[in-house]
Amino acid sequence: MPEKRIKDRVTKRLSVKFGTSELNNNGITSNLSPTGIFIRTNSGLAPGTPVNVELTLPDNRILNMKGTVMWTKRVHPKLAEFSRNGMGIILKDIPEEYIKFVTELLK
Repeated sequence: MPEKRIKDRVTKRLSVKFGTSELNNNGITSNLSPTGIFIRTNSGLAPGTPVNVELTLPDNRILNMKGTVMWTKRVHPKLAEFSRNGMGIILKDIPEEYIKFVTELLK
């Protein structure tokens, strides 16, 4: 099973704004999958939190998505060289445009 997960994810750095109501936090995607994203941020939200995500694609198109925080990772500053703060988000009602974008990257 872990092999499938690796194949379904692609490393891609894209600008992200997120929050529970206001998009008042910033981050950068670390990897994308057809059903979720990992956002590198120092402002990770608690697992189970509903989150709004504004993803800026390379051509500057903006995708607005909703999801739920599945897990959050906070790393001590002394360990930041080895690991990154961030959170994994599972997406809901995924826009077709996002699915097409990730599918192209996975080819």
